[in-house]
Amino acid sequence: MDGRDPNINARRLGLYLRRTREIVELDYGQAAAVLGCDADWLARVETGFAWPTPADVERMLERYGVRAAKVAGVMIDLAERPYGPAWIVPYLDELEPLLRDVLISEAEASEIRTYGTYRIPDLAQCERYARRAGQAAAPHHLDGGLDPGAAWELLDHRQRRPCIPGRFVDIIIDAWTLNRIPYRDVLTEQVRHLLDLSDRRGFRVRLVPEDTTPYEHYANPFDVLAFPRVGDRISLAPDAVGIRFIPDQTEHWEEIEREIAASVADSRALLLARLTDPRTLALPLQGETRARG
Repeated sequence: MDGRDPNINARRLGLYLRRTREIVELDYGQAAAVLGCDADWLARVETGFAWPTPADVERMLERYGVRAAKVAGVMIDLAERPYGPAWIVPYLDELEPLLRDVLISEAEASEIRTYGTYRIPDLAQCERYARRAGQAAAPHHLDGGLDPGAAWELLDHRQRRPCIPGRFVDIIIDAWTLNRIPYRDVLTEQVRHLLDLSDRRGFRVRLVPEDTTPYEHYANPFDVLAFPRVGDRISLAPDAVGIRFIPDQTEHWEEIEREIAASVADSRALLLARLTDPRTLALPLQGETRARG
């Protein structure tokens, strides 16, 4: 790990360790004496600039007297992944630090709520959409500048990651977003992919119907990530130039869910209807040119 640029796992681990030290009411000097370590090293650990081993973390927690705490296992687990999940490591040299932290956060989350408008959310994209139509719909450089093959490979890892036991991905998409897909074959594959996701364990897919009154308040996509065994949440917002961390959007998500999202059953019916929608059939195939008229 680059000591000048600690990743989000290092910062989360450091934050949890700092909170723990503060809960047991020790300053740096007192904690260093209890732990038998250098106070400067402890300060660097708590800010993410030094990475303790899992054994180091377990010993720290034991000496703080909190090894049995619920969050202890989370901290030890984090210490085992200094660079994030194994599948992301080959891409680290090609990813900007912010994007690296976004992908690590997503991989660590136990619950992901993703709201899509203007484009299909990354974790709900079929391969053809991701390769051909997704970036044209609303590019935000989430592939970090990777070539198309590597970008899809990375996205495929991210999409398969939610299938681990206990992971839940909740997807709400503005149905108008489907109108932005410019090719019949891509649209058809994407709709079928959403139907497939709706049948999978660990996924829920809902649509905001096209006839819903548009509100500017609901016009921007975002994700809300929640983490196992702790109450932390992280919210993300993609845009035309990148992706950024934003204030917690849980209340905004709950409002969209309550006010404008269709039920799971109604959303599935809308997707099935879209497969035979005249607008879908009128779209050109990939490579065709739509006639002006």
